[in-house]
Amino acid sequence: MSQFELFTQPVVQPSTEPSVEAVRARLEALLKSLREAEVMPLSERKLAYWTTVVPQMSRWLPDDERAAVRAEFSTQIDRLTRRAA
Repeated sequence: MSQFELFTQPVVQPSTEPSVEAVRARLEALLKSLREAEVMPLSERKLAYWTTVVPQMSRWLPDDERAAVRAEFSTQIDRLTRRAA
């Protein structure tokens, strides 16, 4: 081992863990677009994506907020899919 290796700083990897604020903002933006829509704004592919991702992302939120986000997402999706039928 050279002396240089003794004094180099280890490379610090940035955290890939999202912040609660970032998760909240992303979910709120999605819910806002669904609330404001008269027809389904999501393609089938994006709907399948968000149907999987919303429950996973909402795990970062406090319990009561998690339940509210999941319930509103479900309500909005049901409303928009009923209109399409």
